[in-house]
Amino acid sequence: MSSSTSNVPRPRRRTSLATTPLGVVVFALLLSLILGGITPANADDLKDAREKVRKQMVSAKKEVKADKSALAQAEAKLLASQNALAKAKADLNVAETQLAAARAADAELVAQLKAATDAANAAAAAEQKAQQDVSNQKDVIGLVVRNAYQQQTGLQGWALLFGADTPRDLASRMQWNDTIFDTTTAEFQRLSVLEQAAADAHAQRLATQQAVAAKRKVAAANVAKTKKLADQADQSRAKVATLVTENAKLRAAAEKELDADKKQYAKLQAEEAKLTAKIRNDGSNYSNPNGFIRPVNAPAGSPFGMRYHPILHYWRMHWGTDFGASCGTPIRAMANGKVVQAGWTTYGFGYWTVISYGRMYGANLASGYAHQSKIIVHAGQSVKQGQIVGYVGTTGLSTGCHLHLQIYRNGARVNPMRYL
Repeated sequence: MSSSTSNVPRPRRRTSLATTPLGVVVFALLLSLILGGITPANADDLKDAREKVRKQMVSAKKEVKADKSALAQAEAKLLASQNALAKAKADLNVAETQLAAARAADAELVAQLKAATDAANAAAAAEQKAQQDVSNQKDVIGLVVRNAYQQQTGLQGWALLFGADTPRDLASRMQWNDTIFDTTTAEFQRLSVLEQAAADAHAQRLATQQAVAAKRKVAAANVAKTKKLADQADQSRAKVATLVTENAKLRAAAEKELDADKKQYAKLQAEEAKLTAKIRNDGSNYSNPNGFIRPVNAPAGSPFGMRYHPILHYWRMHWGTDFGASCGTPIRAMANGKVVQAGWTTYGFGYWTVISYGRMYGANLASGYAHQSKIIVHAGQSVKQGQIVGYVGTTGLSTGCHLHLQIYRNGARVNPMRYL
């Protein structure tokens, strides 16, 4: 809950009763009654006038309630807009971070794919060369075998034996034959080596091709992911832009309400100045040996002191202490005293009562009760400590049932908790 003295922006007031011709007459009549200027003969006329005032108060109360609801909705929309904007900015930051990571990964994958493709091309070239080496070696072996076959006859052994002119010649012929055999064997061995190299090159080519296929698949998936993230980032940017525009409009509306609130606050200060003079001049002694009691049986809530509006960044003095009592809770006089003001206000307090307790604790003290649902005392009436003077409500510029209590010391507002 909050009261009219908080930093909550206030809506502009409609034309109040006090500013209408009828209002001027009615309030003049009431003021005359309070000051003792009305005779008993005028009682009926005064009763009719007061009834008209009550009707005007009911109408004003409905208008204030509607304005409070609209103001609360405006503030709620502004707060929701700011929260949504903060979330959208956070989402955009995440999307842009993910997009940057995806693009970096894409660049890395492109480099990896190029390396894999180069490796595959090299492997293919190596395989082709290995196959050509095998083919060439087979040709060599074929030539050697053909020559050996053509020279191979049933009398070749005898030719080696009887064709030699000397033992040395025979040894030379036999060595040459062994050399041919060894050469053929070596060529076959080299063929085996080349065939193994060709098989290895083939396997390497297949492996590099599979690696290329895998890299392409990962790269394609990352491209799709990057596009999706880019779309999300674009959507987030558009959402942020929209929310910034909406937030600016709502803030402008709230600041307009704030301007009206400042004017309302100035009016409240002027009324308080008048009340201060009245309280300061009351030097009565109502005999209060027991000090003060709490006006309501409820815990203290929003305290006396400066308040900071979290949205509009505006400081405002809260001139009292709020007690979180439910509507209809009895409000009691804090000590023996006299009612110096009671009725409807045009500056946000709703139904408002001020009771002067005269000299207490070395000063003239008084208390003010704001936002009441009903007042059952009148100005000039003496009250006893604990006497019910009204009931808790949420009239005026208030967003929930509570009692806003103000304490005046020699007319100046002070922290109520110093006396409770």
